[in-house]
Amino acid sequence: MAQHSTASPIALALPAACVGATQSLLVIALPLLLALTGLEVWQLSPLLGLAALGFLVGGYAWPRRAVPGQRRRLLARLLCAATISQALFVAIVFAGAHGLFGAAALTIALFAARFAYALTASGVFPTVQAWLTSEYPAHSRHAALTRMSAAVNTGRVLVPLATAALAILWPETPLALLVALPLAACLLLPREHAAEPGMPIPIQNQRLPETAVVLPAALAHMSLALAEFIIGPYLSAEWGIAIERAPAYTALLLAGAAACMVTTQLVSLYKRPNPGSLLTWAPAGMALGAAIAATYPPALPVGLALVAIALALLLPALVTGAAAGRNPRGQAPASADLYVARILGHLLGVVAAGPLFELTPRLPLATAAALALVVIPSGAGLRRALATNP
Repeated sequence: MAQHSTASPIALALPAACVGATQSLLVIALPLLLALTGLEVWQLSPLLGLAALGFLVGGYAWPRRAVPGQRRRLLARLLCAATISQALFVAIVFAGAHGLFGAAALTIALFAARFAYALTASGVFPTVQAWLTSEYPAHSRHAALTRMSAAVNTGRVLVPLATAALAILWPETPLALLVALPLAACLLLPREHAAEPGMPIPIQNQRLPETAVVLPAALAHMSLALAEFIIGPYLSAEWGIAIERAPAYTALLLAGAAACMVTTQLVSLYKRPNPGSLLTWAPAGMALGAAIAATYPPALPVGLALVAIALALLLPALVTGAAAGRNPRGQAPASADLYVARILGHLLGVVAAGPLFELTPRLPLATAAALALVVIPSGAGLRRALATNP
């Protein structure tokens, strides 16, 4: 049972789901961005990947500034700034489509807008995750985190499906939703009770992220980014789908993968798998799925489904391991460390995806499979933490 809980896992998940779905939208919109800006995939993927440096900075700093009673105010300010940044990004894309920018100026402007969004939106997920983990005891934390993750992934089902349907009538739908979702997240923030009088402000431990937390999470998300980012171009290259139709197919694949994640996490709430065991078997499942998609392109949906199922089991296990043995005041640094690791892996994956794809379309998926296998030995520290603090 939650202790002095100010919001349920579902309520806390709603703003995080809106912000998280923007990543799916960016993947869906990739062919559209390429067509409007005139940039090549090898130019755009490093631009977007390097802009994710803002996620590293914000993800490390913002959760450490959030204190009980003031977390909602911080989140509201961050989401307002994120909405403005997304609006600028979309405006710059259309300005580039009308030739108002040269190639160099367009690249710099897109990078600046995306970096500003990353710097602000990065504080949302780790802050609400720390909010949740600080209020649930160790024995019920994994279940609460699984419910929150399932709710977030439900957004990754509904948003791509809605995008695919609306894009038939208005192809620019993904760009409009890039602006609308952070605004919706701001409106969906749950209430927070004021901190009790005399409650000491937690002293955050300003240390670098622990290798035991960073390495497995970074490798897992680098593997995911390599497999996910090139879906649209992969469909064009291996399936022969026209570039203007690739966003709709990409949206459906992402929605299907997210549906697999939600279903898996809901089932796991009843099966209660051991988080330590999941840190071994889930990366193996990710590797198998990526290898299937790389070896046999027609089986891409099957491979992505396996990756999604394995990732659904891995994510709550990683968070539970990172939070093991920490007191409530230490949950914000733990959440920030894990978030930084996830973003670092995503950044590296996105930066590498374009150049690897240019060498051969199957190479990003093969690399994703290899990296997923490395997650298993790198997660030994988290498995020890879970064994020591069940």
